[in-house]
Order: sequence, then C-alpha cells, then structure tokens
Amino acid sequence: MDQQPRVAVLSVHTSPVDQPGIGDSGGMNVYIREVAERLAVRGMAVDLFTRCRGGSDHEVKTLATGIRVVPIKAGPCEPVPKDELPRFLPEFLGGVLRQGREEGPYDVVHSHYWLSGWVGRAVKDAWDAPLVTSFHTLGKVKNYSLAHGEAPEPAVRLAGEERVIAAADAILAPTPAEAGQLVGLYRARPDRIRLVPPGVDHELFAPRDREAARARLHLTGLRLALYVGRMQPHKGPDVAVSTVAEAVARDPQVAEHLMLAIVGGPSGSGHGGEVGRLMRLAAGLGVADRLVLFPPQTQARLADFYAAADVVLVPSRSESFGLVALEAQACGTPVVASRVGGLPFVVRDGSTGFLVEGHDPADHADRLLRVLVDAELQRTMGFEAARQALRFTWDATADQMRDVYAGLLTAR
Repeated sequence: MDQQPRVAVLSVHTSPVDQPGIGDSGGMNVYIREVAERLAVRGMAVDLFTRCRGGSDHEVKTLATGIRVVPIKAGPCEPVPKDELPRFLPEFLGGVLRQGREEGPYDVVHSHYWLSGWVGRAVKDAWDAPLVTSFHTLGKVKNYSLAHGEAPEPAVRLAGEERVIAAADAILAPTPAEAGQLVGLYRARPDRIRLVPPGVDHELFAPRDREAARARLHLTGLRLALYVGRMQPHKGPDVAVSTVAEAVARDPQVAEHLMLAIVGGPSGSGHGGEVGRLMRLAAGLGVADRLVLFPPQTQARLADFYAAADVVLVPSRSESFGLVALEAQACGTPVVASRVGGLPFVVRDGSTGFLVEGHDPADHADRLLRVLVDAELQRTMGFEAARQALRFTWDATADQMRDVYAGLLTAR
C-alpha cells in the first residue's frame, strides 16, 4: 500500500465520543475511538460518521490530527431508540454519500454494528471501496441466551446481519468463538473472517494501590464486588445482585463488609425500568443496604473502581469479547465471569479469575467467596491477571486492522 487510505468509519446508533455506559454507549465506543486515534497516528485520514442527536454535534469536529467526527442528520436531531433507527438509514446513507461527493470518495469503508452495515453495503457499491465490518454483538447469539422476559432481537436485524455478512470483503471477529458463530450461524465465508481482538490502554488501566483507590472513591473499610456496564438484563446485573445476596447468606462473616458497586446507566427502550427492578430484587433478597449505584464514569475514574474492587463480576448472558473483564484484569483485579462468548478468551479460569457455567447465583457466589476468603489467592490472581492483560494492546489492534485494509486494497 503506497499511499495511506482515507477511511470512512460508520457508527450510526452511537457516537464514538459518547460516555460509555450511557444509553447505547459501551465497549464499541471505546473500541472505535481508540483504534481510530492510532490509525490516524499511523498517517491515515479517518472520518467517523455518526447520527446527529442535537446540541453541538451537528458540526464536524476534529478530534486530533487526521481524525474527525462527521455527524449526519438522519431523522430528528435528538436521541432515538435503537429499534426505531432502521427507517432513518436511507437518510443517513444520503448524508454519507454527500460527504463523499464533496471531499472525494473514501478508500475503505468500515461499519460497526448491523445498522451501520446496512449503510456500508450501499456505500461500498457507490464508491467501489472494500467493506470491512465489525458487529460487536450478533442478534442470533443474543436470541440463544435471553434473560427471562427479555424480548428477542427482531427479524429485521437478523436479516440485516446476514446481508452485511454476505456483502463484506472482510469481517473482523474479536475472538475465535465469534468467528465460529459467524460461520455456523450465518454461513460466513471463513476466508473473509479476520481475528482482530480489542486492546486496553495499559497506561490508564494498570495495577494501583487498592486502599488508596478506595479512599479516592470514599469506599474505605469495605470489601467490594464490582459490576461495570449498562443496566440491561442481557448483561446480568440481576445475577450480580443475587450473587452478593447468596454470598452474604452462605458466609456472613467473610461477607460482613461486602458491598456491590454497580457502575453504569440504563439502556434500551425500558429506560430506567431496570434500575427499579434491581432495587426491588435487592430489597427482596435483603441486601438493599449493600447495593451502591454509580453513574457511568470516565475511563480514568473507572480505573480507580477496578483497582478498588476485590472482585469484578461479569455475569453476562452473552458477550462478544468482554472489555470490562480485560480492563479489570489490567488493573490487577480478579474476575468472576460467565463462561460465554469471548470471556474464556479473556479470563483464564483458576489463573486470572474464575469462569462459571450458567447463571446460577450460587455458583457465582462460590467463586466470589473463594477469592474473598483467601488473600493469597486474590493476590496471585491479580498479579497473573495484570500480566495476562499485557497480551492485548490497542496498538496491536490498530496494526492488525491496518493490515486488513492494506490486504484488501492490494487485492484490488
């Protein structure tokens, strides 16, 4: 690749500059921004296309040399529930194509999530540019692991994912597990799948003094279990609450000062309904006084939460990768996670934490208590967790992604 390409990154439903943990913002936001910044440092011109949602985000913003956020008006310039966005995709597509006409077409199109993939398919044909796609979550996988009462992903999403997979020149999978799901559930061509794991910022997420971190968070004198993420049934915050209740009932002495901190905000069309449900669950289990809710935090502040915790709970019902587990381990904190999706790729059972089959709170509480009761186990797991996390860096992710782009452009 003699010249660095111009890359159009499509993120329809959430902006890469949004605070993770609010609304539909999560690990995907972190992923897009971290990689885009590193691609720009490597000399690429990266434009991040997202939907205008009001305020000042209707203007093109330069984040750093070589990287811009380009808002596109599609529907009302205000937040819109994700399940209502498909009807605004043609308007979003028109805005992206206008940008291409005004500034010249882009060399590579990279879509994130199936909504962006719908746009990416059309842009690929209009610009004769290769389409790279990342899904972050897959609808069929979620439908195989729904929480009780959780609505399944709609047929329009499943069909949309199949069309994007058929059209994409390269599909980025974060783990071998997702690569297998793409082939087995969606009949993706194996030769188009590239394994590109996410990374972690090791300057920010690194071991630090636990008591000092607790003091900064005003959580001194406690044992702390931590849940980080959006409050939606699929992420399993109810399992985290029930796990702490089970630990308290099973070993009141070890769990005497145990608290559960939940860091994140509600997500989806239910808005704040999940918060009320969790509070009612905690009250019914007799642990309402052990539950502390925190709003979404900046990355720097989040590192203190990870460092302050004795254990980070990741009881997801499905997980494409598990960025929370990786960030926690980078801070030297053991993780108790569900053995689903990409989490076994991140958490080494018995070494950096524990993987639990299923979502029975009794099983999760058993692993939580093993760590709480054994200070040496907690120390050695934390040390190994931080060491193993060094395998994942955003620089490596960006280099692998650049290689994917280069291969596609060379082939053309």
